[in-house]
Amino acid sequence: MSKFRRANKEVEEKIYEGKLYRPLTEEQMQMIHEASLKIFEEIGVCIKYAPAREYWRKAGAVVDDVTGVCKVGREIVEECIKRAPGEFTQYGRVAKNNVQQGPYRFYGGPSAEAVGVWDFETGEHRAPNIYDLAAGIRLCDALENCDLIQSCCFPSELSKDAPDLNRYFIMTKNSSKHICTGPYHPGSVPKLYKMANIILGKEDAFREQPFITLVCGVISPFIMDAKWTETLLLGIDYGFPIASPTASTVGTTCPGTLAAQLVLSNVEALMTVITTQLKKPGHPCFYSAVPMTVDHRDGAFCFASVEGWMQNCAINQLAQWYDIPNYSICGMCDSKVMDTQLGIEMGMGIVLGAMSGSNNMHGSFGLLEGGLTLCLENFVVANEVVGMSKRVLQGIEVDAERLALDSFRNVGIGGVFLDDPLTTKYTRSEFYYPKLADRKTFASWDAAGRPAYNEKARKMTMDILMNHKTDQIDPEAEAEIRATFPEILPDAGKTWLEK
Repeated sequence: MSKFRRANKEVEEKIYEGKLYRPLTEEQMQMIHEASLKIFEEIGVCIKYAPAREYWRKAGAVVDDVTGVCKVGREIVEECIKRAPGEFTQYGRVAKNNVQQGPYRFYGGPSAEAVGVWDFETGEHRAPNIYDLAAGIRLCDALENCDLIQSCCFPSELSKDAPDLNRYFIMTKNSSKHICTGPYHPGSVPKLYKMANIILGKEDAFREQPFITLVCGVISPFIMDAKWTETLLLGIDYGFPIASPTASTVGTTCPGTLAAQLVLSNVEALMTVITTQLKKPGHPCFYSAVPMTVDHRDGAFCFASVEGWMQNCAINQLAQWYDIPNYSICGMCDSKVMDTQLGIEMGMGIVLGAMSGSNNMHGSFGLLEGGLTLCLENFVVANEVVGMSKRVLQGIEVDAERLALDSFRNVGIGGVFLDDPLTTKYTRSEFYYPKLADRKTFASWDAAGRPAYNEKARKMTMDILMNHKTDQIDPEAEAEIRATFPEILPDAGKTWLEK
């Protein structure tokens, strides 16, 4: 048992707990931890933003302001780990969508930010726009197994200099679920805070109901970028939960072994935890890392290798060992279209992520080509895979009633149990019923016109986009937001069906 494990707290019943896949032993986790401490103490890490270095210096770190390198001892690292909360709420814009983060709990959502999209009407591959972002987020809002949302594409009409308010407004208008996405500019943080308070209808209401997690980043190996770190510190000031993932690749930005990548990822994930807890002890933050691989046969970057999935599951396990909620990636696919490769990669990745207890498994909805291409139909497919994965985590309930001895006695040898009261009682709760998968015989399927899986996904996607109603922002609040932030485009928030 890790020395970082906190005492159990009185919390709501945990429904989807991933404790089934544990790629690391206790001894291996301890070895990774000890190697990480040596890096902190002997090699150091680079923090490019001077105000953040000052927090490290005041805590006792040896700081070189010329290089930005900070060296810190075991005591400070382990104290900051203990300060980080083991549980916290990721609030929705409405309470029904609150997510309680904590050990082993499994939640999934899309990733950011695709630069291409398969056009839903023409079938052509093109650059995404604001209407595509609105459509993707509205699908996330409607799908019951999508727990969190991210900006699933970067609209091509948005300027790189001022994209943030448009993106966040589009997401908030189309979903009341919790948002996890990073602003491109530190100066956007106070503006996002103001916009969120307008939506909630009360000054400083966001501090009590922070429905946005700021996603920053760490550059491998061992660098906290100045702009991202400034954003991180501002986010803490304004009450945003923090995720700051690292995304090393084995053999390029990391030595070429899986063990080395786990050490690197651990140090980089803890850099954010340490910085956050030195600035504000107890502030909600994720242990964030998304380790990747490359195919050394041709140098192709891989989002969906089996080793990458194993590494992200190991990250989940390390975060649980430290008792800090994790932010990782499983379920992304390298396929370019909706095909067999997608089914294998997404299916296996999501199941492993769920079985390892991925608290914030982004990348599992809506994206192809390693996150570069948005595909709307893939949202409903992922919803089905995540639903099946959640059913796996529920396990098999065994109690006196479910053992069904009375049913066996009443029906007897050779009997049929279709109309048995126990069968009727549990016919829904015992099973997950997919909406897309076809379980008919060939004859029935043939008589129905041989419906193709992808076409069924397409029809379900269109039905959601035409009929799903989100929890609306108050019209007066929207008018105030548009008046306060004139850079928000007139059509921001509309799907292409509403142009």
